[in-house]
Amino acid sequence: MLRKAMVCFVAITMISTIFLGLPATQASSPIRITINGIPLTSDAAPVIQNGRTLVPMRAIFEALGAQVHWDDATHTIRAYRREDAIVLQLGSRTAWVNGPSRQLDVAPIAIGGRTMVPLRFAAEALGAQVAWVDATRTVTVKHTPYTPKPIGGTITFGALSEPIILNPILSIDTASADIHGWISFGLVRAGADLLPRNSIADRWVWDQASLTWTFWLRPNVRWSDGRPLTARDVKFTIDTILHPDYDGPRRINVAHVAEVATDGDHIVRFRLRQVDAPFLSNLWLGILPHHVLGNVPVREHRAHTFSRQPIGAGPYLLERIVPGQFAVLQRNPNFWMAPRPYIERIVFRRYADMNVMQAAFEAGDIDWMTIVPDAVDRVRREMADRTDFREIPAHGYDFMALNHEHSILHDRRVRHALKFALDRPAIVRSVLNGLGTVVHAHQLPTSWASGATGLNTYEFNPSRARQLLDEAGWRVPVGARDGIRRRDGLSTGDPLRLNIMWNTGHVIRQDIAAIAVRQWREIGVDATDTPIEWAVLLGRFERSEFDVIIIGRVPGLDPDPFRFFHSSQAIRGADRRIIGVNYQQFRNTEVDRLLEAGRLTVDVAERRAIYQRIDQILNHELPYIWLFQRVTVRGVWRHVRGIVEVPIAGGPIGIGPVLGEARYIVGAGR
Repeated sequence: MLRKAMVCFVAITMISTIFLGLPATQASSPIRITINGIPLTSDAAPVIQNGRTLVPMRAIFEALGAQVHWDDATHTIRAYRREDAIVLQLGSRTAWVNGPSRQLDVAPIAIGGRTMVPLRFAAEALGAQVAWVDATRTVTVKHTPYTPKPIGGTITFGALSEPIILNPILSIDTASADIHGWISFGLVRAGADLLPRNSIADRWVWDQASLTWTFWLRPNVRWSDGRPLTARDVKFTIDTILHPDYDGPRRINVAHVAEVATDGDHIVRFRLRQVDAPFLSNLWLGILPHHVLGNVPVREHRAHTFSRQPIGAGPYLLERIVPGQFAVLQRNPNFWMAPRPYIERIVFRRYADMNVMQAAFEAGDIDWMTIVPDAVDRVRREMADRTDFREIPAHGYDFMALNHEHSILHDRRVRHALKFALDRPAIVRSVLNGLGTVVHAHQLPTSWASGATGLNTYEFNPSRARQLLDEAGWRVPVGARDGIRRRDGLSTGDPLRLNIMWNTGHVIRQDIAAIAVRQWREIGVDATDTPIEWAVLLGRFERSEFDVIIIGRVPGLDPDPFRFFHSSQAIRGADRRIIGVNYQQFRNTEVDRLLEAGRLTVDVAERRAIYQRIDQILNHELPYIWLFQRVTVRGVWRHVRGIVEVPIAGGPIGIGPVLGEARYIVGAGR
């Protein structure tokens, strides 16, 4: 009888051990846990497993200000605190922090009806500091308690251009993105470190064997009209981009998706045809509401009212736009990150040019501005008592796009001549007041793929420019008084005539155009410049209807430049609009091959080498005349608080401000 009892006891012990994963023990003398010096309140004592302290999930997460959700069907623990999302599963050593997974030293376990989680992991995942005091057997946790922020007030930005289209998968311009970036959220977003982090999706996993990405959606996300956002909306968005009638620029973001599948309301899977290294970074694009656009033919999306009055799942909704005057965004009452956003309204006020906008900033009519370069020293001195300033390198560059379909610019020698004839360092000194760096190719110093060697710096050399034009057959006819070069040097030959377009109100580009016209005329180019309203300029750019355009480029957070330079991105649609962003019609088979190879590997060193080789080719072929990367000086009135600082200014179009919903106004009645 005793032997049978012993056998039963051993069996029960083994079953218990399997359920708990590994034997968990309570310390011979109790372990104390303090949060900012106050004992952790809990209805179960801590246990030790594999040398790690485990505590009840609700006790630790709620003590650190997080809301805890338990899914009984999947044994999943979710802890949400404002932008943070921590996910664990009972018995699994895989956990997720703000999207990406990480491995735990010990898995969560269940003891006596309580789910126990690793204390150090839970606390550090929420930004706390953890220490062990051996003398008192105490685990100390220190964190900064949340201080409620005032809700209300208005923040006003200046704008030079009108938004063109507010559908997040169709827009390409910054004026539109400045608005829909607050309205529409994607599966991922950029964090303060500029890496992909959780957004609509609270976690994800990549399976190499099946080439499948799986995303789990945050279950409490709602559209601004109150409807739940589900996996169906995500599938609808990607299917729309892959539809043959889609005419926007985002197809390249998801070009390698073979199938989108949903599993209930909160799981979506993307099966790819091949490895696509930048795929995760490209999923910042805003989600479309199926209940609004699901029955609308894809070819009609651009003209649909959604493109002017969108709904989204972001912190704000569009209140109204008065063309030529302002746009107003209103706090979204259904935003899933309550109590955020804190600011009640965002206003984008339209100004004729940067100088007028600068005066408005100094008068307090707008709260946030990149200071005009030639005003930086004065404004910093005069407004030091009420405004904060910060110098930040822009993750972008200004450039002159050269249309390779143009009969003159098709010749590489002409493109080289134009670059040699432009004194770019002088432009940085005179136009930017020294607040910039001349760049020579696509990858910027703010990118991990920068550093290509052997780049031609195209030092200012008008003599070399004239020599190249002579070699290309563009010479000044004998006896000509205007100094303009003509084809083959014949008085009856076509003139070497080029027009430079730039957007009205942009005084920096106006000054660049004036310098280029003067310096190119000095080498015999019949150069002119034309200011064009932004929407019209963008339409010309999208259809490659230009000679030269001065504009800016904001690369992605991933350095892949496929959409800018691959020949597939220069193809025209039925309305002659370019389907990608290769508006300059650049085509190069070696660059195409390298761009494709860069997407097929996730090895950072290999990708870096590929993109540096691409930079070397671009530097020689010149789809653009690269001008400079700016150092922006941002001015913000001091009643605006809660700014999450990032190492660069700007970001990919549509990605939205980094954690912008955390900003608040001191004196919210302003």
